[in-house]
Amino acid sequence: MRLIDRYLTKSFLWALAYCVLFFYILFVTVDTFNNLDEFIQHKAPLSLLAIYYLYLLPVMLVQIAPASALVALLFILGNLNKHNEITALRASGVSNFHILFPYVFVGLLMSVGMLLLNEIVVPKASVTSAAIMEGLIKKGKSNLEEQAIKNVTLYANDHRMIFAREFEVLANTLHDIVILEDDPKKIIQSKITAKKMHYNGSEWTMYGVMRYDLNRMGGIVGEPVFLETQNLPIIEKPDDFIQGPAQVEFMSARELRQYISRMKGTSNRLLGKLWVEYFHKISFPFVALVVVLIAAPIATRPERGGAIVGVGTALLIVILYYGMDSICLALGKGGLLPPFFAAWFSNFFFSSIGIYLIHNSS
Repeated sequence: MRLIDRYLTKSFLWALAYCVLFFYILFVTVDTFNNLDEFIQHKAPLSLLAIYYLYLLPVMLVQIAPASALVALLFILGNLNKHNEITALRASGVSNFHILFPYVFVGLLMSVGMLLLNEIVVPKASVTSAAIMEGLIKKGKSNLEEQAIKNVTLYANDHRMIFAREFEVLANTLHDIVILEDDPKKIIQSKITAKKMHYNGSEWTMYGVMRYDLNRMGGIVGEPVFLETQNLPIIEKPDDFIQGPAQVEFMSARELRQYISRMKGTSNRLLGKLWVEYFHKISFPFVALVVVLIAAPIATRPERGGAIVGVGTALLIVILYYGMDSICLALGKGGLLPPFFAAWFSNFFFSSIGIYLIHNSS
């Protein structure tokens, strides 16, 4: 690596670290004030809040990394422009591409890192942070075994749709369960309710069970059957309950793809939404590279406008990208755009603009 490349890369990484730290502190501050009534009402100790925000760190890193890269890049290149260092590099025969290459390379590394973080760390961290908020903070429980997630759903392999109001993650226990059993034609045949369902490592046991047989119109046939306990013969395990349509944020792309393959034969609209989420889990980490491609050639222009222009440019890029991305995702989930196109269009569009600007910059 050339001396100038090391200089440009090192200065960018320092600015990036400061921006990540700033945005994370800003997020924690805003989120704390938003949830302050919950924290005070349930007398959440500071140690528990520290653990909660620690588990949120990987989740937030993926979210704030693109904005951090954008602000850091605009600051560094704006500062280089202010002191005529970019002009001096160009006068020394260094091309604009070689000036920008270290930033593009760091942006690519960031995107790959975010993708790996999304696949390996974020799903489990999301589950744990959500469980701490629901079980330990909002309900005031003190045992880590009582971490909970609200409103989980699972479509089991044997034509059973299982709903639970609460899932205690580490205790492998569901509360307030409703199970709908249908036939291959998707006609509901029976309904089962239970107060609690526990997994002992090999099978599920329900407690306080009430079973209703239903006719084709959904009406109750005969008298309901009550049982103190009953085993539920399903092959799904506790982890499967945090990999349902309502818990997409708790899944990696690989897990989501496996879930989609299990859901074949169900609603095409639901499958379409899940495919959009799957492709977006892969495309979103590359936002860091996209914003670098866009911001770098803009920030190296010789015009001077001070910090206000830099901040304004950053806000405009972020608003345009996320606005287009949100519209495409909504159209994809509505079935108006193919899932792959909906998830990747914003990246392709802004990357093309960035590459064009780099190619035509002087």
